[in-house]
Amino acid sequence: MPQNYLRQALESGEFICTAELVLGRDYTFPEVEQFIKDASETPDGIKVISLTDLPGGNPAFPPECFASFVVEHGLSPLVHLTSKDGNRGLLEGRLHSLGRLGSENVLILTGDAPTTGFYGKPKPVYDFGSAHCIRLAAEMQKGISYQVGKRSMQTTPINFLIGAVVNPFKIVEPGLMTQLYKLELKIRCGAQFIIPQLGYNLRKLYELKQYMDQHGLGHIPILANVYVPTATIARFMQAGEIPGCVISDQFIEALQQEKKPQRLERAALMVAAAKGLGFAGAHVGGFGLTHKDFMQIIASAEEIGDQWRGRIDELVFDMGADDFYLFPKGADGLSDASQPPQIPGIHPKGSLASKGFGLIHSLVVAERSPFGKYFQWRMKRLREKYDEDWERGLSYHMLDMADIVKRATLGCVECGDCTQDYMNFSGCSMGKCIKETRNGPCGGSRVDGTCEVKPEMQCVWNASYSDLVAAGKDPQKFAYTLIPPRNWDLNRTNSLANYFAEVDNNHSRKTIDLPTTETEKE
Repeated sequence: MPQNYLRQALESGEFICTAELVLGRDYTFPEVEQFIKDASETPDGIKVISLTDLPGGNPAFPPECFASFVVEHGLSPLVHLTSKDGNRGLLEGRLHSLGRLGSENVLILTGDAPTTGFYGKPKPVYDFGSAHCIRLAAEMQKGISYQVGKRSMQTTPINFLIGAVVNPFKIVEPGLMTQLYKLELKIRCGAQFIIPQLGYNLRKLYELKQYMDQHGLGHIPILANVYVPTATIARFMQAGEIPGCVISDQFIEALQQEKKPQRLERAALMVAAAKGLGFAGAHVGGFGLTHKDFMQIIASAEEIGDQWRGRIDELVFDMGADDFYLFPKGADGLSDASQPPQIPGIHPKGSLASKGFGLIHSLVVAERSPFGKYFQWRMKRLREKYDEDWERGLSYHMLDMADIVKRATLGCVECGDCTQDYMNFSGCSMGKCIKETRNGPCGGSRVDGTCEVKPEMQCVWNASYSDLVAAGKDPQKFAYTLIPPRNWDLNRTNSLANYFAEVDNNHSRKTIDLPTTETEKE
């Protein structure tokens, strides 16, 4: 097995810099190949090469096919794996291929919504969310048990090092808190290190580490995301052309006054700050940068040392005066985590749909209600009598009206595996989320909380957070409850009947405990 520089650094506590390389649509990319060759020929060069997976939702060369080139040159690949373009069978197959290649490091994320392709826009898949895919990779670390006829089989264990992504740069409370809750769920599912999405606000970046320290997650290493943009690329990011990036007007104005040396200097300043604040490393990227540029950033960061503390204003670019921060501002310009968190800082009234459906659910659908008791008994009788052909009869079809009403009011897509009670009836995450997320939002929503693909539509997870707060309920359940992936056997069937018959996700949701650390085991 080739040497894994990323695992070695994270386990030893050595600060490490990785390089993100964007693979394009063609299978030839001389600049990327030259970067790899330069890195391999430099004794103290970049040792970990991060390879993207169809970034921007565009067709591109798959990262696992290039990972072997990285390994051949004595370097460690960090392969991105997005869950957007393949179903659970293909995702497992891709993970097996990484094991076969000896490529252990995998960064699992939802991925950007598909935008273009041969003959037009591709069909998105979104069978698995990122949390599901992390759970899959974690199970593959042990080997997945399965049956072939009467024989019990197990896949060969793969020693994956599993990474996850979070966006700590959200500027509205629902957007930020649902990101942090989903991050915790990913760690509970098996994520072993974190790389944040892109933003230029050191205070918000450090709040991520402060939050993790306070919630028993401080043992999970974080690599700060340090990207070197031009003003043109930054404008693309701000416009949402590259989802998940938080870029302020103030930052673009600064870039317009700078040349490449100044941009590299800011990147070095961010790397120095990340090291000084206890991050495990820096994940460095930038269009058109050479290996020499990366080495200059690292060398400059060493020269800066602790001097970054006097230059925080060069690293904190607020979007506006109303930006939400988890903790109050401290004297050093960063957040003061010794103060109580500023949540909930919103006082929503709650949507009419959430209030109405919540009341109906508690009075009519809940198991303790007479209606609920009867239909639970009736649906179970149908299953016992007719087995898989139980979807019949007057009692069953009396429940059809529920899906008709939900389709008209909540955006229901008749998946038959409803999560509306979990989301406090704020909207269907299958119909009102482009990526059909079932365990919290993606990181791509815009700064105002609207969808990355449909800016006229509010993120349904932001709405759910607000409705839960309005109802006096705790949204923190998003941090420890894993909703299983959609059960396609239930597609176009009656969701309320499935609920009463106990065949939907309501009866297979899991509360996931935090993994036990080596210290706790001892």
